[in-house]
Amino acid sequence: MKLTISRIINFFPFKRNAIIFALVLVVTVYFIKIEFFEKELSATLYLELFAWLIGAFILILVGVGLLHTLICYLHFVFNRKVIDPKIDIGLDGSIKGQAGQVPVMISLPKALLPLLGYIKIKIEFDNGDLSDTIVINKFSKGFEKLLPKEGSTLIWLPDRKQYHTKGFIISFIDYLQFFRFSIYKKSKHSFYLHSGEIDIDLQEINPSKTKEEVEKIKTSRKIQGDFLNYKDFEMGDDVRRIVWKIFAKNRELVIRTPEVINPYASHIRFHTSFYNLISKDFTSAYAISMLNYFKDIVYNICIQIKKMDKKVEFNIDQAVNEFVSVADNDRVGFQLSSASWQNNYSVNEIKSSGESVICVSSLISIDVLQELIQKGSSNIIIVKVSRHLDHQNLFNFKNLFLRKEHKSELSKLGWFLSKTRGKVKKNEIEIEKLVSNSNFTGQIL
Repeated sequence: MKLTISRIINFFPFKRNAIIFALVLVVTVYFIKIEFFEKELSATLYLELFAWLIGAFILILVGVGLLHTLICYLHFVFNRKVIDPKIDIGLDGSIKGQAGQVPVMISLPKALLPLLGYIKIKIEFDNGDLSDTIVINKFSKGFEKLLPKEGSTLIWLPDRKQYHTKGFIISFIDYLQFFRFSIYKKSKHSFYLHSGEIDIDLQEINPSKTKEEVEKIKTSRKIQGDFLNYKDFEMGDDVRRIVWKIFAKNRELVIRTPEVINPYASHIRFHTSFYNLISKDFTSAYAISMLNYFKDIVYNICIQIKKMDKKVEFNIDQAVNEFVSVADNDRVGFQLSSASWQNNYSVNEIKSSGESVICVSSLISIDVLQELIQKGSSNIIIVKVSRHLDHQNLFNFKNLFLRKEHKSELSKLGWFLSKTRGKVKKNEIEIEKLVSNSNFTGQIL
């Protein structure tokens, strides 16, 4: 566990309430002693007796809370090997959720709850970050009435990725919130967060035939011809199929290869490339923000394709951390949660023959994209990852009233002044020029 000032404070046994109460008590006793006890008054004896009664009451009140909280803490310390926190994402017994404000519930079975107090838990992730505080103050029902049941809260987790926990900081706090007894519990849990549904303007994408013609569909669909998308114009060809964009550029008459009616055109082959040659630091705030947006678009493209009653054969250009088995419906979100920017595996290394869709970001280099277009892949979807950053509010006054971790990661002013924006926007302009002057088949989102 990384040691910082805030984490050291979590293990300090006296809370702020105890320090303030002690200071007020000392000041009060000092002034009462000056006012009444330095002079010989007939009421001094009664005042002294009353002070002792109040002191005894305070001592008992504080002592009961301290003693019971300490017992609960020691019970956990001696049984920490058998008491393991359980994480529930989305409050439905799942290990997945939608990125953003994520409802998280933690149960702590077999631990004792302080009398009228509570247990406070913070999750430590594998990168060393701590989550928001989760408070456990509910009791179990039935036989185990003195055992805490669960606590839930909304935790701000903005990244669409896999989260792996290293451990928990567990604190037992009394009912006066004077004392805090904390312990660090190592415990490994994993869950993943995916994108939410958003509206995108997606063009029609036709399925390709299956690798093995075994799954026949009820209605045959049109698919593009194999190997070549274009051929030279010949006598008898339909003039309406002439590609005038190529004629204007090269003075060559070519036509699109006719579609083929195929009864095995059952699915879309969708390959997503996270190839990034523009960003130098893949862990920077801008790179992570653009990665999240890219995942959002890819996720929603697949959602729209599925809504068209078409299957998606989804692939990414890197290994997937299979920490758990997931259903086919959750496969796209799970694979995207494992993906990150990379610069080792070029998109042109993909065997694109027969691929229906290859999705790339605008962080791809012009040379690589030009080579990809010349290969004649069926469909290329280019996602302009700077789009969501350009649409931020320049001065977002609501951030003045939000906690730091809930604020937008990036301000529009900082984005406009950054060097990253200049490089990305320049690359996107060159991509648009390349697309307009080439035999590009696809879409820019």
